[in-house]
Amino acid sequence: MAALAIINSPVSIPPTDRLYLPYEGNFVTSKAGCKVLSISRPEQQQQQGDDATGTLIDLAFDASPFHPQGGGQPSDVGTISIERTEQILTVKKATFSFETNVVTHHCSVVAADVDIRVGDTCTLNVDSETRLLHSKYHSAGHLVDSAMYRLGYELPPEKGYHFPDGPTVEYKGLVEADKRQELVKKLKEEFVTLVNEDIPTTICMQIKEEAEAELNRTQKNFDFSLFEDPEVRIVGVADFKCPCGGTHVRSTKELSEFTVTGIKCKKGVTKIKYDIMPSTSV
Repeated sequence: MAALAIINSPVSIPPTDRLYLPYEGNFVTSKAGCKVLSISRPEQQQQQGDDATGTLIDLAFDASPFHPQGGGQPSDVGTISIERTEQILTVKKATFSFETNVVTHHCSVVAADVDIRVGDTCTLNVDSETRLLHSKYHSAGHLVDSAMYRLGYELPPEKGYHFPDGPTVEYKGLVEADKRQELVKKLKEEFVTLVNEDIPTTICMQIKEEAEAELNRTQKNFDFSLFEDPEVRIVGVADFKCPCGGTHVRSTKELSEFTVTGIKCKKGVTKIKYDIMPSTSV
């Protein structure tokens, strides 16, 4: 049955229950019984047709363990098993719409006649090794924030790039030129200290006004006007709390492979570079 030729998806669907958002959800990489709410074809492929690389389809579910790309963190990858037919789809990337609060799973299949329908239930499997790697890189970026704060550098964080191909954390403001290499040295030392303290990660939802009062009482650098929802997800790594939607490790002790690798200051922005130490692997 060429199911992809008779797709009938609703125009609008409910928000996805993002299973990774609670603390324990960071460590959930498989979920059965996820209901298909929407099936579509990427517009480009509809125009060009299928090729030897396989058919592409986009799926949305009522619930998903997949972390979509965003907040400086790469997308989870993995597979989707259609429970009715036992056919397997490969999830190449997941994305999230802030307008609809829906996670879309961008999938490839080996044949155009894969049989999947709205209403089917599927088992969603996240690649656990990739999830752990992404979580470590993201938590290590937050550990840089904590180390900066402990050393007295309260520069407002701008953004983080927590991809393995050159992770950095950016801050608004510049570190004086003659103090930059000394800062890198101190950050390396503080990083080790924080890892050895084995500080548990915390994740919770907080009322926006309460979170703003708590975080800006110490860090004094978060703009909560950017958040429209009444509650904000707050992540604490090494006791440094900030708004964050990503996945993380359980404790700083899991970040012993990482270190601060350098600093770059340009156009009013300070970038702190970090990565896995060359002699170690995740």
